[in-house]
Amino acid sequence: MQISKKNPTQRNPFTFPYGKITVIGDSIPKGLYLENKHIRRIGRGAVNTIAEKLGTEIENFSVFGQTLKKCCEKGLIERWMDEHAGTRDKLILSLGGNDCDYCWEEVEKDPYAPHAPNTPLPEFERLLRFVISSCKSRGTTPAFTSLPPIDSQRYFSNVICGRADGKKIMQFFRGDVTNISRHQECYNTAILKIALENGCPFFDYRSELLLRTDYLDCLSDDGIHPNQQGHDAIAQYFCRLFARNTAVM
Repeated sequence: MQISKKNPTQRNPFTFPYGKITVIGDSIPKGLYLENKHIRRIGRGAVNTIAEKLGTEIENFSVFGQTLKKCCEKGLIERWMDEHAGTRDKLILSLGGNDCDYCWEEVEKDPYAPHAPNTPLPEFERLLRFVISSCKSRGTTPAFTSLPPIDSQRYFSNVICGRADGKKIMQFFRGDVTNISRHQECYNTAILKIALENGCPFFDYRSELLLRTDYLDCLSDDGIHPNQQGHDAIAQYFCRLFARNTAVM
């Protein structure tokens, strides 16, 4: 899906050393969030704002619930490489938040049993390396974004408890709801580690939000998706980054 085209009447203040940008991600770059079990759309998502501010074109192939595992199984990244072979187009992957999530209905049935997330961390790391290797073998170095910081209590109260018995889930957490944010942080660390190991750009907007004393105000009621204030902050981070260095990718 094409998000934004360059406005020919708007002068581009940045000279990009590459062609079109494509984002493959989940609900966050798509600008979606959950409210009362319904999917809502942010008034103006970060991707739209970035495209407009930079006067460039961004294709956004982000989908609610998307995982790195699903992208690999469907061959989405391979198809992108085939379609953009021989170009200077760039790919940004913004995935991982759904990979680290659980099927809470299954956890509820037997909270003391071992349960695996949608994509177990070792498999997630293997897929990251596979994607990077595949891209590089075709002359492309993918870029990655961090995961956003989350609010464990808000996600537990407003999302998990709407899908499963909260008391049962707390048994799985052994009484510590911060298991949610700590588990998600491990996936963010994996993305950072593997991106840096392979010389891939990594856009750390997570730290940008965490350093704000009001970062909780940047999250939707579901505790995991940035709200409008959060999307504005993410867009500002990217625009400042590109303003300082047009060769960040």
